[in-house]
Amino acid sequence: MSEGLRGFLLVVKAIIIYIGLGALVAFIFYNLKRRDLFGGYIGGLVIGVIGALIGGLILDRLFYDIFVVILDFLSRGAGVNIIAGFIGAYFAVYIMNKLNHDRERKKF
Repeated sequence: MSEGLRGFLLVVKAIIIYIGLGALVAFIFYNLKRRDLFGGYIGGLVIGVIGALIGGLILDRLFYDIFVVILDFLSRGAGVNIIAGFIGAYFAVYIMNKLNHDRERKKF
């Protein structure tokens, strides 16, 4: 396998991990905490993915040595800081929830 293809596959794997982190946080807020988010679950997913990307980029330097070495088996060398991505996604969806006045979802 060429180095260009290997690098492309690592980038795709990193993007999939960030999408998974955003989906997990949106699921936690929308279904487990029963919060009403702008745009429902899909809106929470989009904000969660954006927050995971931003958190992964900003907090990566702070947590890289501690957590990527420990959790390297989850990212399989993609260079994704899972803890920083999760923290970024959580805070982004948390801020989105606070902008929506922390309303609970109506029970149907």
